[in-house]
Amino acid sequence: MLSPLIGNVVVNKSMLLLLTSILLTTKSTSSTHAFSSQPPTHHRVIVIGAGVGGLATAARIKSSLPSTTEVLILEKNGREQLGGRCGSFNVTVGNGTFRHERGPSLLLLKEEYERLFEDCGKRPPTTKNDNVHDANSSRSSSSKTAAEAYGLQMKQCIPAYQVVFDDGDTISVGFPRSKCSQGLSIEDIKQIQILEQESIMKLNKLEPNGFDKWTEYLNTCAAFLDCGLPNFIEERLDVSTLPAFMVEALKDGAKRWPLQPHSTMLDSLFHSPKLKAMASFQDLYVGLEPYKNDQQLGGGVLRKTAPAVFGLLAALELHPTNEKAGVFAPVGGFRQVAESMYQLCLDNAVKIKFDTSVTRITDDGVHFVSKGENEDDEGRGFLPADLIICNADIPFATETILSSASSLSNDGDKYDWNDKFDYSSGVIAFHWSFSQPLEALNTHNVFMSAKDSKAAVSSWSVLRDADTEGDTRSAKTPLKGQPFNFYVHRASYTDETAAPPGCDSIMVLVPCRGLVREPDLGLLPRDEAISKYKQQFDVDLINDVREAVIERLSVLEGFEFLHDNLLDEVIDTPGTYADYYNVGGGVPFGLSHGLGQLSLTRPGAEPKTHGNVLFVGASSRPGNGVPLVLIGAKLVAQKAIKKLQRI
Repeated sequence: MLSPLIGNVVVNKSMLLLLTSILLTTKSTSSTHAFSSQPPTHHRVIVIGAGVGGLATAARIKSSLPSTTEVLILEKNGREQLGGRCGSFNVTVGNGTFRHERGPSLLLLKEEYERLFEDCGKRPPTTKNDNVHDANSSRSSSSKTAAEAYGLQMKQCIPAYQVVFDDGDTISVGFPRSKCSQGLSIEDIKQIQILEQESIMKLNKLEPNGFDKWTEYLNTCAAFLDCGLPNFIEERLDVSTLPAFMVEALKDGAKRWPLQPHSTMLDSLFHSPKLKAMASFQDLYVGLEPYKNDQQLGGGVLRKTAPAVFGLLAALELHPTNEKAGVFAPVGGFRQVAESMYQLCLDNAVKIKFDTSVTRITDDGVHFVSKGENEDDEGRGFLPADLIICNADIPFATETILSSASSLSNDGDKYDWNDKFDYSSGVIAFHWSFSQPLEALNTHNVFMSAKDSKAAVSSWSVLRDADTEGDTRSAKTPLKGQPFNFYVHRASYTDETAAPPGCDSIMVLVPCRGLVREPDLGLLPRDEAISKYKQQFDVDLINDVREAVIERLSVLEGFEFLHDNLLDEVIDTPGTYADYYNVGGGVPFGLSHGLGQLSLTRPGAEPKTHGNVLFVGASSRPGNGVPLVLIGAKLVAQKAIKKLQRI
């Protein structure tokens, strides 16, 4: 069928395709594309949100379909917040610029990033000069990867983590065996070998044969990883991994059974509270605690207690030989990840419109509100679409832009969420810029409370207590002096561009409860609702958390006078994340991953209420974290292509 723009004129099909291709190519030369409310020539796909899921899905759809398929991304934020939670921001103090991450800070499953650029990239990888060889480096010159052709360079962090306990003990973990292939100098490798030997000695000091037990634990987790990744995350059957999985699961009388509480398996392997803490801190990333909850069915694994199978996260980050394992840092920060994906979209003629919020999804398209050049300028409109990819957070989207109630809202911009789900923890983030380097920190640092078993369990109370009735509007119990866990990112350890010479920038993430939903706020204009939600995290609470963190940091050398060297502070709370990203409850990690919200029990891509919508992102299947979202984007793109081919 010919476009209505052509009317009754009969045009040669090849000329029509050529004309359409020229028009699309001309439009794609600008970084921000104008869009028309006219019906598309063939198919129009609208993607809501330029987060990782939206960018990756858009690139995959557009690169796989004819040029007559229009793919348009609508992003609520400006160009500077490209990538959603996967982004960085700068702080300028004097003549110096400090870079901070607002979302992810460590990069896992490097191959998933590479695969996106290999599948959709238009820029052929170039070859470096093979005649050049650095005598101080263990790596010779080689070809650029598909991701590097788009400016994305991923550098491995060795060791992966430093663990800091509240009594001042430190231990480094995550030493891959393939050090010589990482582009390190000979001196770097020698220093890593020294750190690794120190780590082995400390593990054995924590308890007899501590290193052997740690290795045995990681090997069990690697079997979980090798089976879990293809079969439950990528949704492709791989029976070859099942024998090793079952051997580990049934070992020692099934003491490593993957569906029991994580702490039950750890109790069978370790005696030291510190080793148990080291083996389970990754559970926080999926919004779960490792400890058995006797008040809940199955010890809590259906909701907020991590099943033992989540030990696969430890293998993914720390296993020395597993080919999937390793912690990496994107050079230039995670904004470079988003920027590279953005360029990939432009190369595939994906159109992107910033400062445009979708207020309602219908069976025919989307209603939107678009900001003008002036703050008070606002435009409203409707765009027809054959298919809509929703990268907005599912709990937010289902309660607002997909809700039947939204049809009565006069298409205004709102903020609300479905609070019937189980959520990951909220986060209070301190982004600190310092006038001196903080040499005692690694790239990734986990501060853990594990003086004894009671303190270790109590340090996870923020997740367990989130299931109880109560209010988080004020700090009832001071955090200072209480056991709690937190994470510190120091980007300059692996990427010197993160801070000016002689200075440093760090991000501190402290788990907290999410926002307490107030249904009446969902009826207010968005800005008013967000303002009220931000008040749930008041100055007194923030000050208490800050002082508690500084007290814990003081166990490290050189941190005694931290206040004196602080140049700038930026604070994010669940209210901030709700404002920037429309995440339900202001929780940046999305829905938690208890067995009740895992794999087939997690919200899928296809909502029951709208046949023209597909979900992609952290709260949908397969789960949160950039690599899982990339895997989800590939699966959603395949579904989208099949739907479009049937239209």
